Amino acid sequence: MAEVLAGWLTSAVVGIAKDKLASAIKEQANLLWNFGDDLEEMKSVLESISAALQDAERRSVKENLVQLWLKRLKNAALDISDMLEDYQDSSDQLTAKKIAMANRMKNMKEELRKINREFWEFNFSQGGSSPAVEQHDDVRETSSRLPEKSIIGRNSEKQEIIRLLSAGTNSDETLIIAIHGLGGMGKSTLAQLVYNDTQFKKYDQRVWVYVSRYFSLKKIGSSIISLIQMEGGQQNRDTLEVINQCLDNLLHGKKVLIVLDDLWEDDDTELEKLRSMLHVGKKGSMIDVIVTTRNEDIARKVSTNKPYKLQPLKEHICWEIIKSYSKFEDKHNQQILEKIGLEIAQKCGGVPLAAQALGFMLQSKDLSGWTEINDSDIWNESSKDNGGVLPSLKLSYERMAPGLRICFSYCAIFPKGHNIAEDDLIHQWIALDFIKPSKGKEYIRQLLGMSFLQVSKLLKSIRCNIPCTTWCMTWQD
Repeated sequence: MAEVLAGWLTSAVVGIAKDKLASAIKEQANLLWNFGDDLEEMKSVLESISAALQDAERRSVKENLVQLWLKRLKNAALDISDMLEDYQDSSDQLTAKKIAMANRMKNMKEELRKINREFWEFNFSQGGSSPAVEQHDDVRETSSRLPEKSIIGRNSEKQEIIRLLSAGTNSDETLIIAIHGLGGMGKSTLAQLVYNDTQFKKYDQRVWVYVSRYFSLKKIGSSIISLIQMEGGQQNRDTLEVINQCLDNLLHGKKVLIVLDDLWEDDDTELEKLRSMLHVGKKGSMIDVIVTTRNEDIARKVSTNKPYKLQPLKEHICWEIIKSYSKFEDKHNQQILEKIGLEIAQKCGGVPLAAQALGFMLQSKDLSGWTEINDSDIWNESSKDNGGVLPSLKLSYERMAPGLRICFSYCAIFPKGHNIAEDDLIHQWIALDFIKPSKGKEYIRQLLGMSFLQVSKLLKSIRCNIPCTTWCMTWQD
């Protein structure tokens, strides 16, 4: 797992080095060092490599050579950052100082050239969101269909969402309930439970739209129209104006439930357009909308009511999930296994997807296997199986800005249950040159919004709660 984490950290370190190079290029004229061409060359190499780092980080999970290459790149980027600090902090024009800096720059350029040559040999894919990538099916795509296996837990949460939706039945205004929480917490499953409840099967129409990272108002609007429109054939829906008019006509006087699953878009303007698109149907219509997202800020912006935060499952519920997926009833030594299983359930962090992945892995294990998993780094195995929480959380991690990513990665050094004051953590980030002082509070806020930090009422500190490799911190107020 350490190698995987190091791989993810590389893009954050490279991003910081690029920013420092850009700053040094602007300032070098004032210092009269004449290193402009050298700085430009290093910046150009890092920019070229950055375009393919997402693919490199993916491949590093299974390819040792890529892991080693990423480690060299990360170390080179750190060396560049250190060198530039000396470079920018000094106005000394002594010849010895200039010669030392020139030699250091030469060595750094040579190392970067070697890394760049190896980079081309790996033939990484350029750009994480290129059209070619978008054309592939999204393995995370959801639908309204409930899984064949019965869902354990979340019944009380389902009833609460239904209550919130029912509270707006006497209004002609579109009601939008946003469900937010950590990846793998079961937001889509909760939406499926509500969508398939008998109460909503009586509606005129029910529509499920998977939004994904690639936000498009036209795609959302067209999907709703296609799922509702029963006749009349395909119409020209090239413009938002046509889409809005079509929605208005189709939903007029109807009772409709719409689910928009997995919303990532955080731009205020785009979200306001989305809200406007959903406020259709005129008087006599009843449009209920459920939105799921990982980000609390997005939930707050899009929701017409207070957003609903999906909380972790209780440990005994996680154990029930593990029992179900591990086919516990067919096992021998059940009394001993249950004791071990309860300990494993505590390591799920209340995340249903984690419990499911663990249960599935335990299915083929005997007593010694359960003991081994309880004592080992299970998340590394589940990432290779591509069925655990780690891949789900990795998506949130990859979308972080480089500075935020390195600050969040730093939190993994703290043991589970470690308490640290918010200001102390920010000061450590600053001391390590991860951020500028003005960014500290904003980064804390963003991590809270993405559910990687949680507000509590107990102590004025931040408590690290890191089960296995799932990073989860609690902000105590």
